[in-house]
Amino acid sequence: MTPRAIPQLMMKQSTKGKFAKPMKKQQWNRKMLMDYLVHHQIEAPIRVITAIVAGYFLGLPLCDKFIFISNQRSDGLYEKSLWDITFLLFYICVFTALRAAIMNHVLVPLARAWGVNKKKYDRFAEQGYSFIYYSTSFTCGLYVMYNSPWWDDTSYYWRDYPVTEYDKTFKYYYLVQFAFWLQQIFVLQIEAPRKDYRELVMHHINTLLLISLSYGCNFTRVGNAVFVYMDLPDAFLALAKLLNYSVPGIICNTTFGIMMVAWMYTRVYLYGGVIWSTFTEPDLYVPVFKLDPLNGHWFPYFVKYIILGLMIGLYCLVLFWTAMIFKVLFRVLTDTAASDVRSDDEEEEEVEDEKLAAPKPQPR
Repeated sequence: MTPRAIPQLMMKQSTKGKFAKPMKKQQWNRKMLMDYLVHHQIEAPIRVITAIVAGYFLGLPLCDKFIFISNQRSDGLYEKSLWDITFLLFYICVFTALRAAIMNHVLVPLARAWGVNKKKYDRFAEQGYSFIYYSTSFTCGLYVMYNSPWWDDTSYYWRDYPVTEYDKTFKYYYLVQFAFWLQQIFVLQIEAPRKDYRELVMHHINTLLLISLSYGCNFTRVGNAVFVYMDLPDAFLALAKLLNYSVPGIICNTTFGIMMVAWMYTRVYLYGGVIWSTFTEPDLYVPVFKLDPLNGHWFPYFVKYIILGLMIGLYCLVLFWTAMIFKVLFRVLTDTAASDVRSDDEEEEEVEDEKLAAPKPQPR
């Protein structure tokens, strides 16, 4: 494209044949940047990753701060650090490239080999990546939680506050989860809006506020529990939809039923228990409510209600999607064409699923 052609493209022609005002330079640059990122979801982040990794192996200073967690104490435990920001930025790039690469080069070819409808290649790839990520994150989170005192005692969400030190596994787990959800902002911006787009936006805002608040203000124990309770049904939901594209029928519907059980138990019941713990147990187990950032205290009493409000907001969205899931179940039980609805009616499919869509795989 020649430089002279750009101003012409920046002009919008009205229905009367007259040109409207030119697009603002800031808007134009933002659109060009977004278009570039959409069409280079592998190449662009790979350049950043390669430069940082090469710098690390060449012994350049600070490159290790992007790749590995920072601020290890003499006893082997880790604390928070401003270098956590560089870690997050690096792994946002990793997730962007990894997602596009798996979708383009693994899942789309797999959909083709399994005879998936060509129109559903993108959806198959999206749900395949979701299943891979959420099953992995659930397994890691379950391992962390199972080996922690808050596995079977919610009072440990609040005991010993503030908890400002973490072992290596916990800090890696929490920051990688944080990076994943930050990367989903990009995904949400480039996907075609769904029928529940507003709910997805609210879900993202709420989730990122909870993750940021839990990590920044030292509530990571309860954050670990919430991650685990959310990830399990997400994995089963993605698997059910994956099967619906490839082998619809009894296997898909059975998986959907298992997902419903997991959803009701973890998201509705166990997460409801987390909300109840947040409402009742800090008063019993938090040693002192005060704001003392230099010593890790970010818990004046009113903060309890901020956390509670965000959790209840997320729970309302969970109940909204629960109603959508029961709507699908009703159609499965009463309509012989229900399985066809889930596989062919994209709008209905999008309502039943709370998942964040992935960017469409780009032809290579």
